[in-house]
Amino acid sequence: MAIAPETIYDIALQVPGVINCHYIASRGVIGRQVFIEMHLVVEAKDVETAHRITEKVESLLEEKFSPVRVLIHVEPPAYTSNQISF
Repeated sequence: MAIAPETIYDIALQVPGVINCHYIASRGVIGRQVFIEMHLVVEAKDVETAHRITEKVESLLEEKFSPVRVLIHVEPPAYTSNQISF
């Protein structure tokens, strides 16, 4: 783990349209290269809106932990999970 899942969760939830974030994983070395994976529940009725939301999440994570590669699996608004980590 490179970054505490709770930290990534808190950053993701700052973005309007993000409902929840779970199955968060990170690896690498901050300042060299970090890889982040997560499932993101978004309030979006179309792919374009979901894409804009995920890009904002990616941008915030990049500002904080650059260089970073982020992989986001988008979930529909009705999806529920209480987990924020593996």
